[in-house]
Amino acid sequence: MMAPSHAATGLLAGVLATAALSPLTPAGPLDYTAAAAIGAGAALLPDIDHPRSTATRSQGPLTAALSWLARRASAAVHHRTRTAADAATDGMHRHLWHTPAAALALGLAAGTAATLSTAALALITWFTTGLAVRGLAQALPRGADRARLTSWPATTLIALAATALLIGSGASPGPLVGAVLALGMIVHVLGDALTRTAVPLAWPFRVGGRRWAMIGPPRALRFRTGTWPEYVIRWTCLIAAPAVGFLLA
Repeated sequence: MMAPSHAATGLLAGVLATAALSPLTPAGPLDYTAAAAIGAGAALLPDIDHPRSTATRSQGPLTAALSWLARRASAAVHHRTRTAADAATDGMHRHLWHTPAAALALGLAAGTAATLSTAALALITWFTTGLAVRGLAQALPRGADRARLTSWPATTLIALAATALLIGSGASPGPLVGAVLALGMIVHVLGDALTRTAVPLAWPFRVGGRRWAMIGPPRALRFRTGTWPEYVIRWTCLIAAPAVGFLLA
C-alpha cells in the first residue's frame, strides 16, 4: 500500500513548492502548513481512478462518486486518444489521472478558483487535508487508533477543523494552491513510475507509436510496493518536510 508514501512525498513537495515561490508570494508558517497539507492530499488524488484506493474511500459517498466519474472520464479519454499500438485495457487505473498533463490542468483550475474565491480555497483545503489525514495515518501501526483516524467521518471532521483553523488564522495559500496541488499529483506519478508497472508519463505525446506508453526507469531500478526502497522514501520525506518547513518559514 503506497498511500502513506505518496502522502509523505506530497507533504515535502508542498513545503518545497512554497519555498520556491516565496520570492513571488511571501509565505509564513501558516501558509507552509496549509501547503504541506494540500500537497500531501494532492499526492493521493491520482488514485481516485481506483475503486478501492485510499483516495476513493477517504470521504465516503463523496469520493466514491468522484472515483466513478474519474474512471469514466479516464476511459473515455483513453478510448479517444489511443493508437493501434497501445495495449488493450479499460483505460481507467493508471491512465489519465496518472499523467503530468492532468496534474497541470487540475492545478491550474484549482489555483484559479482558490485565488478568486475564499470559499473555493476552503473547499480545496478541506478536501485535500482529508486525503492527507487518511494517507498519513496509514503510516501508523495497525490498531484501533489507526482505524479511527482512517474512517471517513473522522478524516472529514479533522479536515474541517484544520481548514477552519488555518483559514481563520490567516493562512492565505490561494496563489500557491495550484502549484502545490499539481506538484503533489506529479510526485505521485513519479513515485508510481518507479514501480514495476510504470505510468503514461508522455501522454498525450507518442512514444514508439503509443500515446499510453508506460514509462519508468530501467526495470533493474524499479521496486515492488511494500519493499525497503519505498520505506526509505517515505520516512525521508516525513522527516525532511517539517525540518525544511521550520528552517524556511
